[in-house]
Amino acid sequence: MINSCDLPKVSIVISLRNEAPNVSSLIQSLLHQTYQQFDIILIDDHSEDATYSLLKKNLTDKIQLYQLPEHLKGKKQAIRFGIERTDAKLIITTDADCLHQKDWVSTFVGIYIRTKSKMISGPVRFSYQNSLFQKIMNAEFGSLILTGAASIGLKKPNMCNGANLCFEKNAFLEQNDYALHAHIPTGDDEFFLHQLAKENPEEIVFAKEKAAIVTTSPPADVHQFIQQRVRWGSKWRYYQNKSPLIGSIFIFLFHLCFFITFFSIFFGSGNYTFFIATIIVKAIIETIYNQLILRWQGDKRNIYLLPFISLCYPFYAVFIGILSTVGNYQWKNRFINGK
Repeated sequence: MINSCDLPKVSIVISLRNEAPNVSSLIQSLLHQTYQQFDIILIDDHSEDATYSLLKKNLTDKIQLYQLPEHLKGKKQAIRFGIERTDAKLIITTDADCLHQKDWVSTFVGIYIRTKSKMISGPVRFSYQNSLFQKIMNAEFGSLILTGAASIGLKKPNMCNGANLCFEKNAFLEQNDYALHAHIPTGDDEFFLHQLAKENPEEIVFAKEKAAIVTTSPPADVHQFIQQRVRWGSKWRYYQNKSPLIGSIFIFLFHLCFFITFFSIFFGSGNYTFFIATIIVKAIIETIYNQLILRWQGDKRNIYLLPFISLCYPFYAVFIGILSTVGNYQWKNRFINGK
């Protein structure tokens, strides 16, 4: 039996930029938590809309609100700014466009008490949408979450999501790579993950409890989807750990070979029988694997899309891989040079 006095204080730290439409729903989902020993630290990252004024109107004794100083910019610096201003033992980061179940914080605390882990990676899912494209995005996103969970389970952590991440404050402040990558506008979650994994991958776990799932809206259209994936993919060349770096390169080269073989056969060369057999085997294996996450998070209705995603993925992976390496992208009304 754990005495309530022994429960750790938790700070939920959120960077916000141009999030006016999400302010009300975000605060409601956070204030309805069953866990009591927590506060909320909100950092406005130079929003150009009504985000800050709306946040001021929704302040309670649980919420601390800051404006990021002029000399600081971006989510990474906002998150660090917030963490440095709390005395909590545990930090949970999430995004302003996420919704949280009432036992979200208590679930993380329970896992922490059981495991004493320095980091707990949580599951994220897209809210259910009716359009075919958004269903495809939901299924594809689920495969990324499953891959991250599997890598953590194998003690080779390579992927997590800052929209649902719990960690010890001291572990964050003690690691050095975060400052090294402060100028890179993305990867605040994964660079931290890789640093901890170098020291002790045993201290990183994945939250398998459904109460830990947070829900976010998928990109509104193809353009936003591409911008998001280019932003996510742009950090690979900054990886310091060999394992995730080699993994990223291998995945790109594998799909590039698939891509080249397809066009070779299309233009009259190559063994199309072997290629088709490879496609079928690939689709079967990936469907069996990825349906696990869809069933677990209650998205069984999208399983039928997995073979289609498997067939299209090599073209998508090559396209996004090239754009992530040589292209620019836009995020929160900021243009980022990806080179």
